[in-house]
Amino acid sequence: MQILAPVVLIIAIGWGLLRTGFLSSPALADINRLTYWVGLPALLIERISSATPALGSVGGMLIVLAGTAVASMVLAALIAGLWGMPGRSGVTFIHGTFRGNLTFVGLPVVIYAFAGSPDAAAVESAALVAFVPMVILYNVTAVVLMQLPGGWQPAATLQRVGRGLLTNPILLSTLVGMTLALLDWELPLLAERTFSALGQMALPLALLGIGGGLYTTRLRGRRQWALSAAVLKTTAGPLIGALLGVWVGLSAEEMRLVLIFLACPTAAASFVLVQQMDGDVALIASTIMLSHLFALPAMLLVLALTA
Repeated sequence: MQILAPVVLIIAIGWGLLRTGFLSSPALADINRLTYWVGLPALLIERISSATPALGSVGGMLIVLAGTAVASMVLAALIAGLWGMPGRSGVTFIHGTFRGNLTFVGLPVVIYAFAGSPDAAAVESAALVAFVPMVILYNVTAVVLMQLPGGWQPAATLQRVGRGLLTNPILLSTLVGMTLALLDWELPLLAERTFSALGQMALPLALLGIGGGLYTTRLRGRRQWALSAAVLKTTAGPLIGALLGVWVGLSAEEMRLVLIFLACPTAAASFVLVQQMDGDVALIASTIMLSHLFALPAMLLVLALTA
């Protein structure tokens, strides 16, 4: 609980700041943009470049993360079919069950969970390196999935995915940090201190943004569908991941890290994509909100079982 307590308290403060009117919705949007474009990239470059990642462990973690995403999508598709969901609601339901909020929730919890550990830098760096293929997988899969009801258009898919990846600051900063780490190049002292100072604002601002977002989001649409998607994301995902992790042979630290990621709530970025691609906006908004609520007990259980 000591690991999650700071995360929960900062999220609660963010909720309270919006609730009392201390922060407005436009101010919250500015904070989220500052975090996404400045704070998190600075944090990723500084953290990844300063440690040599345990690259051998990344492969196993990726197998578990990707395998769980595929299994979750298959399970969600079966449920959507059994419940007779219309096309756009069905793909939105599936979307909400596999794309986790690794950046804004997973990363803070991982950093707190491994703080003080002898292998903290290596494990944390390996987790950050795993972001690159997972970001690509999530983006490509999400775009293709959302196009299925209207017919898949390869050219449009490639264009949208390519533009999204090339302008993704999380992906680009991870690549920069990983390149520096692999080449064993140290950041100049001025750059290191600058990135470190900027990066220190990333995690608290990200969590404040999540809290504010929970206040402004309301349950809409078919609540049973949203509830099921949220449960699949925060419960079925970690269970599937645990089985795959045992099969792959992950170490205790790797298993803990992977399960934290898999217990993360549905990514807030899913709302933007679903909205842009004419999906079920009410369903994804409710799924995101409920999954953030369910992620807390799921992560508490993960941390307790992997302590």
